[in-house]
Amino acid sequence: MPDITDWAPYIAFTSGNAPRPLHQAALAYFTEPGTAVDLGCGAGNETLDLLDRGWQVHAVDSSPAALAEVSRRAGDRPGLTLERSDLWDARPPVGDLVHAGFSLFFAPPERFAETWAVVTRSVRPGGIFAGQLLGVRDDWARQPKISAQDDAEVRALLDGWSVERLDEVENDGQALNGPKHWHLYDVLARRV
Repeated sequence: MPDITDWAPYIAFTSGNAPRPLHQAALAYFTEPGTAVDLGCGAGNETLDLLDRGWQVHAVDSSPAALAEVSRRAGDRPGLTLERSDLWDARPPVGDLVHAGFSLFFAPPERFAETWAVVTRSVRPGGIFAGQLLGVRDDWARQPKISAQDDAEVRALLDGWSVERLDEVENDGQALNGPKHWHLYDVLARRV
């Protein structure tokens, strides 16, 4: 599991990667740019993609290394605001799109409800949430500072949303620190 107190190695490792497929799938729901929130923006790959497409982006991360990298990579592109905050304390604007790529599960279990509340209040009615939830069979799910959900908990979180896509993904793969068993839920949902 990554050291969740020092994100600099992860930021360096992922900087410049292509935007993730779920982010690309979310963009298909929009015909023109709007306002987006990138919760747990990391190295800013999705943030930069949104800026390049003309979106206004509010990028949130608790890591100074992440925000410094996003700022460096964004240069003088217009439309970017940065917020250094833990996800559960974030105060982003209401957006048309809220993206939380591989970030929500780093909220400790006792703060996950607050984190999900940030997601919910940040998506305007009719807007889209795109992100991952960690499943209980993931190698990291046993860690005390990681939030994982089972099928019923995922469905409860999405109650009241129009679920556009809910894919359960489970495989053996890699993480920054080596081999890992992944169990994730890719979620695309519209706020009703």
